[in-house]
Amino acid sequence: MSLLRAGNEGSLLGYPRDEIRERAEETTRLLRELVPCSAYLLSAWNPLTGEHVHRELASEGFSKRVIEHINDGFVSDNPAFPLLHTGTSGALRWRDMARDWNLDFSRTITAEEFLIPEGFHEGTTFCLWLPDGRYTGSLHMGWSKPSEATDERRETLERFRGLLALVCDTLRTPQTLVDTLAPGAGAVVVSSHGLVAEVPGHQTGPKLAEDSALLQLLTRLGGSWQRRSFLWPKQSGSCWRITVVPCPDGVALVTAEAGPWPYGLTPRELEVLHLVARGLSNPQIAQRLYVSVRTVSTHVEHVLAKLACSTRSQLVAIAVGQGLLLGEEP
Repeated sequence: MSLLRAGNEGSLLGYPRDEIRERAEETTRLLRELVPCSAYLLSAWNPLTGEHVHRELASEGFSKRVIEHINDGFVSDNPAFPLLHTGTSGALRWRDMARDWNLDFSRTITAEEFLIPEGFHEGTTFCLWLPDGRYTGSLHMGWSKPSEATDERRETLERFRGLLALVCDTLRTPQTLVDTLAPGAGAVVVSSHGLVAEVPGHQTGPKLAEDSALLQLLTRLGGSWQRRSFLWPKQSGSCWRITVVPCPDGVALVTAEAGPWPYGLTPRELEVLHLVARGLSNPQIAQRLYVSVRTVSTHVEHVLAKLACSTRSQLVAIAVGQGLLLGEEP
């Protein structure tokens, strides 16, 4: 069993899910005051899910059935979404699609089976993009009367593009955390589905760029994230300090910093320390490492001295608390 699973559980860093929703609700509340509508839905897209499905952040006026369709079926099947996603940079109403793109939105399944039966006869969708070119989500508005969807309201809506795109950015928390936790370190984001993505604006770093045993270990965890730090050996004889930080939506920020082995410990001493922390006795450690019990006893004495400890329990407390354990069993 890897100590990635059994290590210390620190507190969750980054924005909790409730705080993300609060920011979304505050932003859309202000927007609705400036752009009155019958209903709205702000949805985020997470690039680490491997799916087209969006997630609701804030909404009012749309039924659950309509929201589920907009976040899934509308995105995957409606001919309007590719147009909105790549064909235009602004918000398009139904009449804009008919006039400028020869697309009668009112005849699509989305309108005929979901929106019109619930009293919506005009609407708009606005795909949200960040300055770095990343798509983060979409805003949908519906009106019961087409006359209420004025040109002025559409223009006001478009002024919120940058702010709404930031609110929907699921990688914003890892992006903020990486500078705080490990400036200059390599960093990636790993999803609960095992997908790995770069942190926008940051280097992946040599270790995390590899198709390595480390990344294989992280993807095997499949979202069982706890905040922890552990050591990973380098071929040069030093080590990588790997830090895993849970973030919202089941993803984790993973950073890798190169450095010497802590406390002057040798790789073999760290293997022994790791197994001591796992609760193994000296004879059990000797059997695991294919060495004599006397050799293990000598290693334990050296580790006790280097960490200024008098007992094995003190060793374990320091090893777990300071992230001196290895990522995998020796």
